[in-house]
Amino acid sequence: MKLQSDIDRRDFLKTGAAVATASLLPSISSASLSGSIDRLALVRRHTVILHQPDPVGVVAVGNGNFAFNADITGLQSFPEYYEKSMPIGIMSNWGWHSFPNPKGYSLENFPDTCWDITRDGKNSKICYPSIDRLVQGVEAGVPEEAEYLRSNPHKFGIGRIGLEITKADGSMAGIADLASIEQKLDIWSGLLTSNFEVEGEPVYVETAVHPLRDEVAIRIRSRLITSQRLKVKIAFAYAPGVWGWAYEDWSHPERHRTSLVWRGSHGADFDRQLDDTRYFVRALWSPGLSLASNGGPDACMLSSFNGADSIELVAWFSPHAIQGETDSVAEVQSASARHWRQFWMSGGAIDLSDTADPRAQELERRLVLSQYVTAVHSSGSLQPQESGLTCNTWFGKFHIEMYWWHCAHFALWGRPALLENSMTELIRILPKAREIARKQGFSGARWPKMIGPEGDQSPSPIAPKLVWQQPHPIYMAELLYRAHPTRATLDKYKDIVFETADFIASFMNWDPEKKQYILGPGIYSADEHHVDLVHNINPTFELGYWRWALQTAQPWRQRLGLPPNAQWDHVLQHMAPLPVQNGAYPVLESVQEPRPSMNATWLYGILPGDGVDLAVMRQTFEELAKFMTTRTPLNFVGTAEPMMAMCAARFGQPDIAVELLVGKYVKNQFMVSGYARGYDEIPVFLPSNGGWLAAAAMMAVGWKGAPSRSAPGFPPHWRVRWEGLQPLL
Repeated sequence: MKLQSDIDRRDFLKTGAAVATASLLPSISSASLSGSIDRLALVRRHTVILHQPDPVGVVAVGNGNFAFNADITGLQSFPEYYEKSMPIGIMSNWGWHSFPNPKGYSLENFPDTCWDITRDGKNSKICYPSIDRLVQGVEAGVPEEAEYLRSNPHKFGIGRIGLEITKADGSMAGIADLASIEQKLDIWSGLLTSNFEVEGEPVYVETAVHPLRDEVAIRIRSRLITSQRLKVKIAFAYAPGVWGWAYEDWSHPERHRTSLVWRGSHGADFDRQLDDTRYFVRALWSPGLSLASNGGPDACMLSSFNGADSIELVAWFSPHAIQGETDSVAEVQSASARHWRQFWMSGGAIDLSDTADPRAQELERRLVLSQYVTAVHSSGSLQPQESGLTCNTWFGKFHIEMYWWHCAHFALWGRPALLENSMTELIRILPKAREIARKQGFSGARWPKMIGPEGDQSPSPIAPKLVWQQPHPIYMAELLYRAHPTRATLDKYKDIVFETADFIASFMNWDPEKKQYILGPGIYSADEHHVDLVHNINPTFELGYWRWALQTAQPWRQRLGLPPNAQWDHVLQHMAPLPVQNGAYPVLESVQEPRPSMNATWLYGILPGDGVDLAVMRQTFEELAKFMTTRTPLNFVGTAEPMMAMCAARFGQPDIAVELLVGKYVKNQFMVSGYARGYDEIPVFLPSNGGWLAAAAMMAVGWKGAPSRSAPGFPPHWRVRWEGLQPLL
């Protein structure tokens, strides 16, 4: 496969569609309830500081499309220490690879599996590119064709830059040999500084990433450089294409090559080839240094040759042949500092420093750091994978059903341009969504789950059968329209809104006996545990969310001077009511369960509760809150807490809302670097970070019918200052 970028990087730079620049972000709104916030103080008090190695303490500098994930040295010097907990490396949105395909496997020729179902009172079929069970890498019994299509294309690590330090006795220093450690990630400037000693010799490292170019800038000072006991290693690997965290394969040097072209005495170009994937790296270093091959151009050492005691290195990564000159370290640091200051001085802010409750400081930390990590990993031109640009999960592919959690908060925190970056990608893959719907016999566009940069879905026992992601594009488009209520916004996203609604209306199943439209069969609910595809009927969460989507799509037609869509109206007027079991909302109408649906709280939290019986929802919430304090597995681990916090706020229980975000109910681990870790299968779960931001914005701004006091979703005794936030829909 040819290495891709969802948008040509040059066009990306022309349009400025990068994370948070002054031209993109709105100015601070005047919506503050308590006066202006000292944003520098707010951000700086949550500088990430480490004094010892932490296997989950990886930090990153990046720009939304490119991330440099660093260890305690500020580089990627000790990957073995982190590989089983939180891998380190360099990732990009354009870094995709496919293994050779001599048998010509393709999704178009993949044999669908079909199920006999009843639709509109008649016998029918529904077909999906399904496989028998979940595939995690190579597993016995999985058809080779399905395995290939599921794992290709896959993201891969585009390089590694680390230190090699020699001790006085000639042995290599390990991570345990580092002493007097102080690492600081200054999120106000995007500068990572790492100080430590090896055998009493100080080492000082600075790391930063350019906001518009995929350039990493490194500055190192130490007397160990002068004696050639400290060198910088630049290395490249093959792509493993496995399900799990790994995104580099160092065991097959014969499967990739690096061509090195010198650019004078202070620079070189690395031309990288992995099968059909090609990319480029242009490096520039300071005088007094030499680059030497360490067994081949796939691994080179940069070291002093004339007594220099410092190293400056800039490496520019690109999917295209690089034409321009590399920036200097100072230029990258300056661009990074300007960019992040503009980011923090734009959009929203929440200041909890005047609140005495000890939970407030931790919640504020989570909100500030979540803004940073989502800007680095989730604000680019593709929908992010659940682990962003930290490492791979599910081969690096995107799960569109998590899109709301990843990116809705950008609009709620007054940074809609960052949401627009990935919404533009939905426009590009809209033809693929149309084709999925057409092939299944429906109108409009059916949005796939688990896709690569081409928008192709992956064979899976679960992914093609989910439907809860369908309204997300309408929700995102509505957020963007509210941020910019113009004809241009309507014209840009109308096809997404209309074709999503067309699919929803055409997929609803007419029950001639009940005279109702029902949702199902032929679907899996969001909990992914109920696999009786033939009989799954009316999942509460999906049914309510689909109703809201049609109700929201109709005004888009009116705004454009078009008449209401008659089919959408007919479905809305005859849609089945939300199912109720034992006084609460279940996962599915067709399944009896001992506890209600966690996902149902979406309908009266994230959504305003249209069609919801509040007495039933209250019982649903109260029963779920009991489960939250037990070890009983949750059906939506990772985003359950912010979803329920928004529901608690609407029910006038702000203390429970806070407890759900930072208290006895919380199952999520928030690491020192600010990442959330929702469950053990993946090291970083960025949807949780997005969920915390969305919940806090809603609790600060309020909602229709909220108490008429400042920050109605927070306890009354909390002193909450906020500005630049936007309400939920």
